[in-house]
Amino acid sequence: MALSSVLGVNANILMEMLPSHGMTMKPRQIRLCGACYAESPFHRIEWQFKVTQGCEHHHLSLLSECPNCGARFKVPALWVDGEVAEGDLGY
Repeated sequence: MALSSVLGVNANILMEMLPSHGMTMKPRQIRLCGACYAESPFHRIEWQFKVTQGCEHHHLSLLSECPNCGARFKVPALWVDGEVAEGDLGY
């Protein structure tokens, strides 16, 4: 309830945004669908769930590193204009 009031989001809606009970995530490994990200550059939480093996929309495997240089992706919030900030590749 406290988080709901701080964020200004209804508590029920906030609860729906959280992973279901028992759902675990891939720690420190950012994964994404390159096709989804090219269409709309924002990160989707479902890509981080361990049970998510690929993109349900494009039927592609999720990427955890750059296919060109092999650097692991940083947290998307640290990206600048949809790209990793210069000098900030990998972990």
